[in-house]
Order: sequence, then structure tokens, then C-alpha cells
Amino acid sequence: MKRTSTRIISIYLITGITWILASDWFFGQFNYPEERFYQSVKGCGFIVVSGMIFLYMLRQYEARNRHYLNRLRDMNRELEQRNDALAASNIELEQFAYIASHDLQEPLRMVTGFLTQIEKKYEENLDEKGREYIHYAVDGAIRMRQTILDLLEYSRVGRKDFKQESINISEIVDEIISLNKPLFAENNSIIEKHELPVIIGGKTLIRQVFQNIMTNAVKYRKADIQPVIVIISEESPTHWQFSVSDNGIGMRQEHLERIFILFQRLHSREQYSGTGIGLSVCKKIVENHGGRIWATSEPGVGSTFNFSIKK
Repeated sequence: MKRTSTRIISIYLITGITWILASDWFFGQFNYPEERFYQSVKGCGFIVVSGMIFLYMLRQYEARNRHYLNRLRDMNRELEQRNDALAASNIELEQFAYIASHDLQEPLRMVTGFLTQIEKKYEENLDEKGREYIHYAVDGAIRMRQTILDLLEYSRVGRKDFKQESINISEIVDEIISLNKPLFAENNSIIEKHELPVIIGGKTLIRQVFQNIMTNAVKYRKADIQPVIVIISEESPTHWQFSVSDNGIGMRQEHLERIFILFQRLHSREQYSGTGIGLSVCKKIVENHGGRIWATSEPGVGSTFNFSIKK
């Protein structure tokens, strides 16, 4: 717009100067007629010529703007169509995840139930190897069922239509400590929470983030070392940032991004149980609250999980 205005003014000035010089030359050929007549012709001519040029440029400018507006409308229409298609696809995906997980759980329950019955009914006929095989089969079915439940949970937290409510983070931490009292008490965990704010968000979802990180801090503790968990918060103009630190086993720098990917594990199931989905769920919840999550860590020293929630 600014470039176009400058162009119009420049052409207007050039036209005016050119007209004045040309009219002076033309009337000079006739030794200048009456002064008033000369000035009238000169002024009217300038207005007509400059007006025609200005009108031409204005029409060109309007035509170009009309073209850009049509393109913008087409792009907006296409974007809306893609958004509608994506929304429909997400709904179908959530429905598929729910139906698939529900339908898959039933046969797994049957497999687990019948294997357990076989073990009980034919215990005397089974040798050590047979009982071991049944144990592996039951354990695999249980882990598969847990994976299905985790996938179902992951699909649920992907929705952004959660209820926005006031959340006292200090109370949330106290609830988690109370609900997981056996876990924290068994390991003599020390939990230090600094002054924590009241925020706006999905209460159940935010609780899930803190619970996953806090229980992981105990789960990945160092042997024979009392777990220490420190929870702090910082305020910025647009976000609340939380940090949960521990003195656990820690991890290498190259693993800090990988831990937030679905089903990514750094340890075998024999060392640490779980499906490797917890931090992926945390990442999705935090992003749906307009924030981000990241970790810093040092092997043998501990880890700090940071995440922000938009105000």
C-alpha cells in the first residue's frame, strides 16, 4: 500500500511538471495569449490529464486488489475445508481407538482367564517348563491389555474440549502424595514443594502430568538412596513454568527428546515396568494447554522436568 501511494504521488508530480513545461513551450510558440486564458487552459489541462492518469492507476490498483482478495478467499475456503476434514479424521481416529481398544480387551481377558484356569486345573500335570510357558503367556496378555488401555488414554487426552477451571497446584501435589502414599512411604521419599500458584486448566489432566513425573522420580531412583523430589514454579507474563527435580539415575543428553516419543523406552521391562507412554501423554496435555515440556538431566545425578502452562 505504501509503495503504491508513493508511486501515484511520483507519477502525479512528474505529470504536473511535464505538463507545465510542455504547455509553456506550446504557448510560447504563439507569444503567449492573454494571461487569464493561458492560465485557465494550463490549469484545466493539468487537471484533465492528471485525473485521467490517476483514474487509470486507481483502476489498475483495484483490479490487482480484487485479484488478491479472490485468491485470499480461495485460500481461506481451502483451509476451512482442510480443517473440517482434519477434525472429522480426528473424530474418526478417536472412535476407532476407543472401539479397537474395547474390542481387543475382551479376547485378551478370555486368554488370560483360560490360561489361569489351565494352570489351576492341571497344575499337577504341568512340569516347571509348562508353568513357565503359561506365566509368559499370561504376562504378555496383561502387558498387551495395559498397552491398549494406555493407547485409549493417549487418544482421550488429545482432545482440547476439556473443562477450564481453577486449579490449586499445591493441593494437586498433596492429593498425589496421598493417593500414592504406599509408593512414597515405602521408599522414604522426601517431597519438597515451594510456593505453588493457582492456575486455569483441566484439573484432571494437570494432575496426571504431575503424577506421572512425580511417580517416575521414585520409579527411576538410585538404589539405596532416599529419593528427593523438589517442585518449584516461576511466573512469566504469559505462562506458568513448573520444574520437578529428582536425585535419581538421570539420563544422557541424547535421550532427552526421545523420552517424549510414544512407546520409547530407555530401559528393558525387566529393569523398569511400564509401556513408555506416560511422558507422551504429559507432552500432549501440556501442548493442549498452550505450553511445552522438556527435560534436563545428568547420569547419576538426577533429572529435572520442566513444563509451562499458558495463563
